Amino acid sequence: MLNLDNSVIEIPCPACQFPNAATVREIRFGLTIPCRGCKVKIRLVPMNAGATQAKRALDNFVRKLPKKIEIKL
Repeated sequence: MLNLDNSVIEIPCPACQFPNAATVREIRFGLTIPCRGCKVKIRLVPMNAGATQAKRALDNFVRKLPKKIEIKL
């Protein structure tokens, strides 16, 4: 199964706009990360559980793919 939890997304700090790396897992669980620029605490809040819904949709898509894909040249 496709696991996107360790995928990294760049999040700009709301205070200083410094780019910060956050994993999909951190975002899905609404964790708090420190800004690497100004050290303010950034609370990662998924909008309408969007990250969880997107992960579920991708998992379902991958599950429905054929187990074997033939490529004919």
